[in-house]
Amino acid sequence: MDYRLSKLCDEDSALLARVKESLFLLPGVEESDSPSSSDAIIMQERFSYKNFRYIEELLKDPIVAEYPHKVFTINTDDCATGILKGLYVSMPSSRFNSEIYRAVPYAEFPNELIFKEYTDDTIPSYLASWRGNLKSNKVRPKMVSLFRNDSGFCIETTNSWLNHSLDEKASYVNLIRNSKFTLCPAGWAPASFRIYESMAMGRCPVIIADQFVPPLGPDWDGFALFLPEGKIKDLSAFLEEHEPIANRMGANARTAWRSYFCEKRVARYYADSMISVIQSAANISKEQELKRWRSFRLQWSNGWTLLQRVVNRLGKI
Repeated sequence: MDYRLSKLCDEDSALLARVKESLFLLPGVEESDSPSSSDAIIMQERFSYKNFRYIEELLKDPIVAEYPHKVFTINTDDCATGILKGLYVSMPSSRFNSEIYRAVPYAEFPNELIFKEYTDDTIPSYLASWRGNLKSNKVRPKMVSLFRNDSGFCIETTNSWLNHSLDEKASYVNLIRNSKFTLCPAGWAPASFRIYESMAMGRCPVIIADQFVPPLGPDWDGFALFLPEGKIKDLSAFLEEHEPIANRMGANARTAWRSYFCEKRVARYYADSMISVIQSAANISKEQELKRWRSFRLQWSNGWTLLQRVVNRLGKI
């Protein structure tokens, strides 16, 4: 059942529509108008900040309240809470449960210039580059202070946030193409557009995000480097060690992108992932699902317990 009537759903739900088309190409998948007879109710949640009160919002929805164990989400929130089962572009590893979640790539990007056809004749001038906002994660200002004046790096900061001009978008593309490695530090979320944009442009992403959960399928170790956030000081030596294989890893990154995540394949990737998680969570009852929503583990991992909320409020004061 495709569920779009609730105020909890994205008003557009364009991604859900694309996934729905791919789902109907799979054997045994049919649409039902009846939630009681459906195996799963699929929704695309609104992108929003969700706090401990969101559970009550869910329970005010008549279909979600009656069939919480059947509801599966497509969720694009930063650092998602994980209340509903389903697909998440940025579920932190500390909250990730492979029985009820699947990690998926971004399917929509703010910079359309990334996906133009580029030749591979650019000889990178920089060992690594990064352009972004400093405010979202403490690892970012550390990285900038350490390597902004390093001649092997091109580090640029901006106050823009998904509202970039066309010139800024073009500059960002040129920066990626002119670098052997692209730095992908955690921001508000462990996942970032930059990881997948780097793949699309044939550059090796250097993922500096301890909570990142790689989507299944591609051989991530074959095209991406992972540096623990606590070892950011070792970044230069780490990249120099891997510099001889930068071109090969970049080529592998592009191949992985085209095989799994490009525009022609990403909806099918979501559909396959949705079927996988529905099957995995098939035996979870309504009572078990509601108990999980109220569980200490879910509350604690999101910072929603009363003690955590009090400490957080005192810290702000």
